[in-house]
Amino acid sequence: MKRRLSAAAPAHRPFVRRALAVGVGLAVAGVTAGCQVNNPLTTNLQYSPADGVPADIGELAIRDLVLVGGDGSGPLVLSGNAVNRGAESMTVQLAAQPSSTAEPTTPLGGSELQLGPREQVDLATKGLQLTGVTSKAGTLVPVSITSSSGGTTIVAVPVVPAVDAYATVTPAPTSS
Repeated sequence: MKRRLSAAAPAHRPFVRRALAVGVGLAVAGVTAGCQVNNPLTTNLQYSPADGVPADIGELAIRDLVLVGGDGSGPLVLSGNAVNRGAESMTVQLAAQPSSTAEPTTPLGGSELQLGPREQVDLATKGLQLTGVTSKAGTLVPVSITSSSGGTTIVAVPVVPAVDAYATVTPAPTSS
């Protein structure tokens, strides 16, 4: 029995396959290049990769500022970092601002902090607190930050519950 061998493919078939592959490649490149038009690179966007908010007031830099507590019953403890980038000491005052829904008779208390030249302080270790604030976790509280060397700014600070990473953040002991 004789076996038949299949005939060799004509010479123009490899050219057609190459042309088709190039065409498909160009189509894919064109379609995927269009994605960048509607979706900008997120690595080019500025954001704060933390729970808290930043603030810069003159030579004072505040980073990752949050209020810990958020059960609506007690004081809120400040957590974050404060850095004096200047060559002179400064006084920093942090105070909650009354919200539009708060009763006007509710006194709001704040905290004060002394920073030496080029000093960085972890606010959570200082036990600084804001009193008279009844905000719960998940809300934003307007807080005024005043630096003796740079003025005042108001930032909306998130309130977080005292769990997980914030479970050890407690108010400073009060003298009785």
